[in-house]
Amino acid sequence: VTAPAPRAQAAPPAPVRGGVDAAGDTPLTYPAPAQAQAQSAPTPVAPAPTVAAPAPAATPAPATAPVAVAAEDPLAPVAEAIAALLATPESVTASKKDQEGLVAFYGARQNLPVFVGLKGLDARGKAVIARLEAAGEDGLDPADYVVPPPRPGATAADLAHTELKVAVAALTYARHAQAGRFDPSRISSLVTPVREIPDPAAVLARVAYAPDANAALAGFNPSHAGYRALKAHLARVTGHAPGVVAIPAGPQIRPGASDPRIPALRTRLGVTGRANDDFAYDPALVDAVKAFQEAANIKPTGIIGPSTLAALNAGASPGGGSLKADVIANMERWRWLPRDLGESYVMVNIPEFLVRIYQSGHEIHETRVVVGKPETPTPLLSREMQYIVVNPAWNIPPSIARNEMMPLLRSDPSALSRRGIQVVRNGSGGYSFRQVPSERNALGRIKFMFPNDHSVYLHDTPSKALFQNDRRAYSHGCVRVYEPLKFGEVIFNLGLPNDNWTQARIGKMFGSSERYVNLKQRFPVHIVYFNVVVDDAGRLAAREDLYGINAQTKTLLGLAGRQRIADGTAPRSPAPRAR
Repeated sequence: VTAPAPRAQAAPPAPVRGGVDAAGDTPLTYPAPAQAQAQSAPTPVAPAPTVAAPAPAATPAPATAPVAVAAEDPLAPVAEAIAALLATPESVTASKKDQEGLVAFYGARQNLPVFVGLKGLDARGKAVIARLEAAGEDGLDPADYVVPPPRPGATAADLAHTELKVAVAALTYARHAQAGRFDPSRISSLVTPVREIPDPAAVLARVAYAPDANAALAGFNPSHAGYRALKAHLARVTGHAPGVVAIPAGPQIRPGASDPRIPALRTRLGVTGRANDDFAYDPALVDAVKAFQEAANIKPTGIIGPSTLAALNAGASPGGGSLKADVIANMERWRWLPRDLGESYVMVNIPEFLVRIYQSGHEIHETRVVVGKPETPTPLLSREMQYIVVNPAWNIPPSIARNEMMPLLRSDPSALSRRGIQVVRNGSGGYSFRQVPSERNALGRIKFMFPNDHSVYLHDTPSKALFQNDRRAYSHGCVRVYEPLKFGEVIFNLGLPNDNWTQARIGKMFGSSERYVNLKQRFPVHIVYFNVVVDDAGRLAAREDLYGINAQTKTLLGLAGRQRIADGTAPRSPAPRAR
């Protein structure tokens, strides 16, 4: 589910640099195609996802005002060589979609180069290469975007090859930055986020006509606050953050001790020290170290030993595990979300067992949830909240009926009736089960519907005691909400504005008959999986990899290594994997 893409900002109608003249230092300019001048600079454009949502505004490739090339143009031979290469797709890229985008983009400018001049890479090409080389800042791998520079005295054919290699590398970067480096369904059929794949011709137009090509390409990365916070911590764990220095080796530092390395440790973790004794390993810093150790898969004792120092200084311990890999894997999953999460939206983060509601960029409600067990995991998705059912009946899914209800019926014929479950014999000789609306109903008194292929939703529950547990994975896949009337009041007022809904008003609807309430204003529900997050205090916090999704993300990214071990202890057992 996505909101419409941001309105495109017009690029300045300045001439477009097409290279340099034979002397190598005078810009050659060509008029930018009319549509190309309207391209937005840094904001990526994506085609509409295949869900029932408003389609993002498409950014047209410059195709209606081709650039005329004079016969005496010094770059005409390069343009001819580019045309020849594009006529043989297999020599440029294996992606049919990228090939089509290249042909459309370069065809609109008579195959004139954008990134090279007669002496090699021009200023725009160098700006793109600079962004590709800095891909590690966003958790991407610069090795995926390597472009060999043209050799001195390069021919027109050599320059054409370089031009298209830069273009293909830019397309690959934009796709990776915006939508991720693999199809999430490779993890599980229950991992079904809505990704926005950028259009190749639009990517090239954006980079070619932006005032700052480096920034335009970087703009394909997520802009979400959670992503930006992880990016900042990625710089910390790799030692690249400005002002962050390595913490020297030495003896263990235990809580309550004093050590000259404490100021460097405070800088690394962003914890302010006490003015009278900045060398003290005080409780606030101990808590920050424990949170860091938990995120790094080190036993959170607060004792700073060799493994903790290695993680702080390099993001990797002698055991081969990597906090850096965990941060990158979580950054990758931010790429699976729509760039526009919605003016109002609901976000369930499975590893935190929390649901939050946002409006105008601010959190307005947070509460605990129960999610699916590892053997019946809650799916990842983005869909629209459309309606609410008060006093829901529960039509029990066949798998639950087969595995739970039939054995119970055989052992105690009256057990189901005592729970308000009706057994109905269908025409094929089988049975279906339905639990009527009541306080005992497994869905409680209210459910919140965002139709999806997995038939999951948010709902009340009669099993209130489970919300007091820290690890709340007990459901068959749906999400149970703590204090549903408080949650419902916020949802009703977002979906039915100006109707002045209260908990008491919702409660008056409770009864024995189902009641459907359609929302006038719909908004997205995002069910996500971030087991490494930056908390409200700005510290990195980690949660159990409940379904093994983080481990599988690292594997598919080539980041998996041996498990991290605690200082002087045995390694932890691996997290369960989704089924």
